[in-house]
Amino acid sequence: MPEDLQIYLLLLFAVIAGWMLGRFLPRQKQAGTTQSRDLFDDYFLGLNYLLNDEPDEAIDTFIRALEVNSETIETHLALGALLRRRGKVDKAIKVHQTLLARPGMSQQFTDSTRLQLAIDYIAAGLLDRAERLLNEILEEDTPAKWDALKHLITIYQTEKEWQKAIDCSRQLLGNSAYRRNQEVRSAAAHYCCELAQAGLAGKQFSEARAHIKRAFTFDRHSVRAAMMLAELEQRSGNYQAALRELKRICTNHPEFIGRIMEPLTECFMALGDRDGYERLLRQMLESHQDIHMLLALARLIRVQGGDSSAIQYLNQQLEKAPYLSGVLELLRYQLPHAQGELQTNLHRLQEMIDQLLSRRPFYRCNHCGYEAKSLYWLCPSCQKWDRMQPIMEASKLWS
Repeated sequence: MPEDLQIYLLLLFAVIAGWMLGRFLPRQKQAGTTQSRDLFDDYFLGLNYLLNDEPDEAIDTFIRALEVNSETIETHLALGALLRRRGKVDKAIKVHQTLLARPGMSQQFTDSTRLQLAIDYIAAGLLDRAERLLNEILEEDTPAKWDALKHLITIYQTEKEWQKAIDCSRQLLGNSAYRRNQEVRSAAAHYCCELAQAGLAGKQFSEARAHIKRAFTFDRHSVRAAMMLAELEQRSGNYQAALRELKRICTNHPEFIGRIMEPLTECFMALGDRDGYERLLRQMLESHQDIHMLLALARLIRVQGGDSSAIQYLNQQLEKAPYLSGVLELLRYQLPHAQGELQTNLHRLQEMIDQLLSRRPFYRCNHCGYEAKSLYWLCPSCQKWDRMQPIMEASKLWS
């Protein structure tokens, strides 16, 4: 939260505190002038902390000044949440535990306090306590259970308890308000894929297939599930079935073409269908300019017609779109045919381009901007699923 907004909230709380002091002042006078003086002292001390840019001390002072009653519960909840966001999780826990211990609160405020306390526990890494608290809300079947389910999913995702995360996701999707929530559906599909990945690793193909099928029930456009199904079919020797999935990915998710070029090539070669492979590459390049397809076709042309044919093809394509990776591939083909100083210079240029490409990230999160060389389905930075996308190589080396 921006610092200016925090200060604004604190000032708002200060105004609330002042209003309440004024409202209850007559009763306080009856109870004694010492108590009212203490309240005023805390109130003005809090304002002084604010003016001196000491928000943490101001929060503590306002908490002391505000009596816990039915009219200040929301303020205490807000203050606790603010403490948590500022990293004062232990203080936030204390505020929310104090509220929860107060007798006579309505069910709505009790649930709100328990939810905030559970979030405190999650922030503190006390996941078992948070889980128990959230399950209590779930068992009571109040409207707060939907928020409880969301936080339970977060816990199970952190603990890699994928089946529990799937069960909670299914309950959440049973609510009409979340039924079409793509973020929930996409995450649930990934939980299924995590179980499928374990099945593939253990060569339990039937179990892996069942998990992949279930992933599609949550998200029928899941590119990860499609990739895993293609891998499963390929490892089972069903190359035609694998190719169907890989072609579907090429059409529906062209940004991931680079990720599937290796299995695509392997399946065509396993079937001995070199002509079909070339047709697919040329067809895809007509509808979608992709450096990975272009390089694959250049290598195929090289196998069939030698270096000169591949060099001629790459020269033609790079005139249209001078990809850096394409220039590097062209240098590799030309180097064996160069001599003397020219060969030395080309080799030096090749090394320079290689270094440039090696420093480049291949994936970027479209939510927080995190960059990585490897594909993470769950962004390590913002913890969002399906946000890491391949960085498409610029088609021009100059503007």
